[in-house]
Amino acid sequence: MKLAPVILFTFNRPKHTEQTLKALAANEFSSNTNLYIYSDGPRNKEDFIKIKEVREVIQATKTKNIFKSIQIFESKVNKGLANSIISGVSQVFLEYNSVIVLEDDLIVSKDYIKFMNDALNFYKDTNAGSITGYSPLKLDATKYSSRTYAIQRNCSFGWGTWKDVWDQIDWDVKRYELYRKKYFQRRGFNQAGFDRSIRLDRQMEKNVQSWSIRFGFNLFMMKKLTYYPVNSKIKPNGWDGSGVHIANGVDNFNIKISDCYLTNFKVQKADKILSKKISKLYGSGFKAELKELFFWIKNLIN
Repeated sequence: MKLAPVILFTFNRPKHTEQTLKALAANEFSSNTNLYIYSDGPRNKEDFIKIKEVREVIQATKTKNIFKSIQIFESKVNKGLANSIISGVSQVFLEYNSVIVLEDDLIVSKDYIKFMNDALNFYKDTNAGSITGYSPLKLDATKYSSRTYAIQRNCSFGWGTWKDVWDQIDWDVKRYELYRKKYFQRRGFNQAGFDRSIRLDRQMEKNVQSWSIRFGFNLFMMKKLTYYPVNSKIKPNGWDGSGVHIANGVDNFNIKISDCYLTNFKVQKADKILSKKISKLYGSGFKAELKELFFWIKNLIN
């Protein structure tokens, strides 16, 4: 089996980067995996010191010959996460048909690389637009016949996709103008969280530089789903205040890696029950719907 490359994006967290690389190196197929590491540049003097430490960690990993190969790209300027991911993934797609993407605050299970490659191979040319190794839900695997579930919401934690999907992504989101005033289309985009349309509105109004919401909107318009593992293969360790983006109510999210490995994949429709559960994590209920209603009315007026 030809393995997809792993792309790791780093910034100014040397300890987190070291933990992520250590966990990735412990994977069964790490020695057969090509690793691409993108190190973003500093915003200020404080970042410069931390980034220097990050790059020392990366270079030390390269000397250990754990992976099949390691290519390192060090930016002299600060691109920001969105631009780094869009340009970096696009660059690697010049050589590969599928990729696996990690950021520097994720601890992966020992079977993460295997799971992701199995999923990328199985779900290619199906209704899948992306795969993720993370499940925000705490599920009982004994109640599921497949090792995955599908919802209409992408995930930025340890994800993967295919070149033919990535090449269709419109990062300028030209279809937004036809979408933003359509109430039922917005509800469709929000079926796994009422934060979705609001995040997209803010992206388009204020250019907040989220690659993920633009990617997710494109998948929605393409009628593509994201497949999540029933047993999470990722433990986020960046919710400690060290990151640029901090999630609210993180105690409600799944922060454990499960060793249980189910044996089969299935092509599925979006799971309505699990979509509602995820919606509660990211934003649902009367207040969330009222906030979305306000944004919809605002779009109608403007």
